[in-house]
Amino acid sequence: FNNNNKRTDMKEVGYSTLSIVLETWDKARFADKTFDEEFGMVAVKRLFVIQPRAKQIFGFDKGEEIGWQHAEIHGKAFAGLFDSIFQMLGPDLDFIEEILEQVGKRHKSMGVNPSFFPFMGQSLIYALEQYLHKELTDEQREAWETVFEAISDDIVKQILA
Repeated sequence: FNNNNKRTDMKEVGYSTLSIVLETWDKARFADKTFDEEFGMVAVKRLFVIQPRAKQIFGFDKGEEIGWQHAEIHGKAFAGLFDSIFQMLGPDLDFIEEILEQVGKRHKSMGVNPSFFPFMGQSLIYALEQYLHKELTDEQREAWETVFEAISDDIVKQILA
């Protein structure tokens, strides 16, 4: 995820890429009735496996219970953010950029390190594959990486501002 320094913008993401992402999102979403409650936690738990330092953002230094409570909140918000973005896709993406700007400001206030975003992207792919019960194709993976990079780039811009 985002190994180059080129920033991706949602306005630059092509229709075919978005179609692939929306199709896989819907398949994952409707594959299991627990999606709304658990998808984000699958991603967050994977994040903790591949980047244990991310636990500090969730308050695990204040205790396991507090950490898991914050992780649960973030997990639900994570899935909800994608739902919101995908529902608002259309010719005018300015509103999506405003939402991502606010998300970025919130992440900045929590002290989120931008270096965690590629790990969250990997965790997103992992969670999708868990719900689809198979690995994403190369085309699907590339589409998700493109869209996640566009979303996270807007968030990171605010963290670095």
